[in-house]
Amino acid sequence: MKKKLFSIVLTCSVVMGLFPVMALADDGVTEIDLTAMDFREVKTDQQGTNWDWNAGDKILTLNNFQGTVDVGVREKSAAILLPKDSMLWLEGDDNEITTNSYHCNGVYSDGDLAIAGDGKLQINIESSGASAIYVNSGVLSIEDEVEINTDTPRFVVYIYNLKANKTAVTVEDKAKLTFPDDLNDDAVYVITKNGVDPDSITFDYEETHDKDEEMIVLSKLETKDTEEDEEKPEEEPEEEPTEEVTENSYTITIGNKELKKNGEVAYTSDAVPYISNSYTMLPLRALLVLSDPNVEIKWDSPSKTATISYGENTFTLVANQKTMTKEKESISLATSAEIKDGRLFVSLRDWMKIMDISDNQVSWDSETKTVTLKH
Repeated sequence: MKKKLFSIVLTCSVVMGLFPVMALADDGVTEIDLTAMDFREVKTDQQGTNWDWNAGDKILTLNNFQGTVDVGVREKSAAILLPKDSMLWLEGDDNEITTNSYHCNGVYSDGDLAIAGDGKLQINIESSGASAIYVNSGVLSIEDEVEINTDTPRFVVYIYNLKANKTAVTVEDKAKLTFPDDLNDDAVYVITKNGVDPDSITFDYEETHDKDEEMIVLSKLETKDTEEDEEKPEEEPEEEPTEEVTENSYTITIGNKELKKNGEVAYTSDAVPYISNSYTMLPLRALLVLSDPNVEIKWDSPSKTATISYGENTFTLVANQKTMTKEKESISLATSAEIKDGRLFVSLRDWMKIMDISDNQVSWDSETKTVTLKH
């Protein structure tokens, strides 16, 4: 089953109150710029080339819409941004969205999103950190006769901060969602709200493998009648909870560059952890990047400042200072962040503050000098 569940937190950029204008290239492809196709705060009906926004019903209609995001534009954003409880209505067979920018998703929604109609949509994603469809704090429903085909290096559907007792992805009627069969288990990726048991999340679709086309197809889950179920119980579709990742174990050993995830080496740092003044000092980037593929760490060398977008918050750390900022809040550190071997290190205790890890999720083996985190 091409899906994975986690329980952590992320940030999304917000561009509010902007009129969704854009440029039209000579070949008829809409060049989506910094302010285009963002309907999250648009309260009036709007129309453009091959698209129509119904503000009252929060429905965006695409009719043979061709849109592209160039390199360097809309980074850590999306080609189309929709408010919660919105619908993307597809008409025509030639709808296509292409994003070539860093961490630029195809379609983003601030909450529950339904994709319906009788049209087709091709979504092409260049960045491995982006997804074809991103739903924040909501669920995805694909309905009617829509056909969505995706070409993405990693994520097809990314659902973040999902609450308990929800069906994350539903495919109904004659709708189909397809993607290449060489994607790993991250194709359908769900992160639950902090503290929510991922086992409470369900999925409502049938997954089939088209070997000739080398594609995975998600479609409506067909219900068998009782008599047929009794004769062929092995054919009844079931969820496989053993494939859902509920918690990961990370281990870091003092003096060792290798970081292990669930017992296997998953990341090799270019700087080794060490102990300073009885504090365990860990390279800032290593576990943050491994635990959340969407984490963003920016380093300003002149000011020796690291800006970290992790979870729903932005943290600022300055080398040799005993405080950091979380949004606008100043937080005291157990010890100052240090630069060693050209890398910024923070203490284990302060690392836990950034990742929102409690004491019962961390253990220390004094004999092997190994830190183990459950996250």
